[in-house]
Amino acid sequence: MKYTNSQLYKSELQGISDVLELINYRPRTIDSYLQSIFECCVWLDASYSIRLNDADVPHLRAFLLHLIRSKADGGLGYAPRSVNIYNCALKKYFRFVLRRPLTNDDLPLCRVDHPLPKVPSKPDVMTIIIGTQNIKHMAALAAAYGAALRLSEVVTLRFGDISFTDGIVTISEEVSKSRYAGRVELPRRLKNILRRYWEECCRGKRPQDWLFPGQKEGSHISTGTLSQVFKNRLLELGWEGRGYTFHSLRHAHALHYYQSGADLFQVQQRLRHRSITSTLIYVQLDARLKERKHIENPFDDPAFPEFL
Repeated sequence: MKYTNSQLYKSELQGISDVLELINYRPRTIDSYLQSIFECCVWLDASYSIRLNDADVPHLRAFLLHLIRSKADGGLGYAPRSVNIYNCALKKYFRFVLRRPLTNDDLPLCRVDHPLPKVPSKPDVMTIIIGTQNIKHMAALAAAYGAALRLSEVVTLRFGDISFTDGIVTISEEVSKSRYAGRVELPRRLKNILRRYWEECCRGKRPQDWLFPGQKEGSHISTGTLSQVFKNRLLELGWEGRGYTFHSLRHAHALHYYQSGADLFQVQQRLRHRSITSTLIYVQLDARLKERKHIENPFDDPAFPEFL
């Protein structure tokens, strides 16, 4: 059950909601934490007939074990990353609401594997993007790869964020995952795709209008819709088993940029990572260091055809 559809545990939820808002967490993070607290309250009530405020460490450990144990063992079979979200939400609640801080000795975090992402090659990227029949969807996929954007950043682009004159794409702090505003170069092929998209679908749009509008008036395309567009494209190609996700387009840009000669600092700036640690993954994906020369945008590589 979604916490927003229930009148239960309102005092617990309000207490932590105020704290999370004060910390200035993103709305999506707040929503995840509130849902985690709500589900814990429901489980404690059903299992022990106690409120969250009266729970102790063994109760909370039992709840987390219920989440991670397989369904065959009576649990829910949640992934370690998901269980860690519940863990962090509970620690926030006990620290800030109850003023009874919990440590990792009380509620250990699940160990999480960090496998290297599956990254499409330049020919794969070309096939995915260029073969997309819907020009709006093609433009969105091209923006993700050509400007190294996250899914959430693509869907929230506005026409005013694209400057053909200056050749840049602007990502505002409000939509950036890390609250890291930035400007990324607009490669020639992406510019051509966006110009074609504008000419066919978007004449008369204002700078404040969404670049990729949703079906509802005044809304932008949803992350779920665009993610499904990418999945459908993989199904068309018979590539559903390759492990690619929409985020693979951003990974692909970073890896191809690095392979073209960019150093780690340049890749970090392109991806707007606050920590260089997040960027080191591309050294693992491509262990070979090359001589640093002129660095082209990967979308302007001759491997892509002149289709426009």
